[in-house]
Amino acid sequence: MKFKYIAAVAAASTALALAGCGAGPASPSTTSTTSVDLATPETSATSVQMQTVNVGIMNLAMFAPLYIADAKGYFADEGIKLNLQTVASGQDAIPLASTGKLDVVVAGFSAGMFNAIGQGLDIKVVGSMAVSTGDPNSTGTHLVAEPPITSVDQLKGKKIGAAGGAGGTGAFITALALESAGLTLNDVTIVNLANPDMPTALKNGGIDAALLGAPYSFSAMNDGANSIAVPPKGYSGTGVLYGGQFLSSPYAQKFFDALAKGAQDLQNGAVEDDANLQIIATATKQDVATLKAAPFDTWLPNLAPLPDQLNKMQQVWMASGAITYTDPISTDDFMVTTYSDSVPTS
Repeated sequence: MKFKYIAAVAAASTALALAGCGAGPASPSTTSTTSVDLATPETSATSVQMQTVNVGIMNLAMFAPLYIADAKGYFADEGIKLNLQTVASGQDAIPLASTGKLDVVVAGFSAGMFNAIGQGLDIKVVGSMAVSTGDPNSTGTHLVAEPPITSVDQLKGKKIGAAGGAGGTGAFITALALESAGLTLNDVTIVNLANPDMPTALKNGGIDAALLGAPYSFSAMNDGANSIAVPPKGYSGTGVLYGGQFLSSPYAQKFFDALAKGAQDLQNGAVEDDANLQIIATATKQDVATLKAAPFDTWLPNLAPLPDQLNKMQQVWMASGAITYTDPISTDDFMVTTYSDSVPTS
């Protein structure tokens, strides 16, 4: 099937353009402040002790709950001041979180994360982020292929571009699509390419297909590529990690409550409200018109982690050889539901 989109759709929830704040202190700190950067006047704290929480983030619209909660003062209400630090990938942030240099990571999951857990690094999965709708018309993530390929079952022996390579989230989502045709990652060659480079690689024959996020998915389709699969409904390649030192912090639940409140503000299509779009546009350095034209995924109101998906990730990456241990690790050993279970209902 082929979906045509206007070229102006420049960036959606899975765009790969990264931006963010500079590096901050190496560990959590308490600071005195007279204002909170993005809080509204109604929620700004005055002359109070604010706890700095260091957050590693890939600065994408799929992490909108964080931006919404920060801009609306929900973190400030909990006595928290964010120090946002841009990371290239979730895998890059794991050593920082395990040693306390980052308290929280909001980014993509990878085989490298599981390998780190298997090696005993002190991190826990505590929440989910953007969850796919499963609808080709309301997601920015597509597995696209150049003609004459029109279906997943034609991909055996082909080269597929995926950011992060065989151990990245793109390869995991590709594996889910391949399953529908009785194929696995071992039946294809995964080529590690950045999203911006894949449309050109498709056109010049360097790869046969690509797992692309917006705006690059739309660009490829507008240039003649076929959309042959999207992530299944309910799946997510991203989430929230806590470093072990932050788990016992009195601010661990407070942080999660504020983050979930941001997610609750985006339910039932509210992500497309003008005020929310402006916040997301400012945080991700996009314009509102672009965001309005792009489809968003959804978020669970309590941002609960997804154990079945975490198990599926292990299964896929163990089968492909991207995970180095031989026996699956129980989610009980690296996933914590305490925080999502304790989120106040709105």
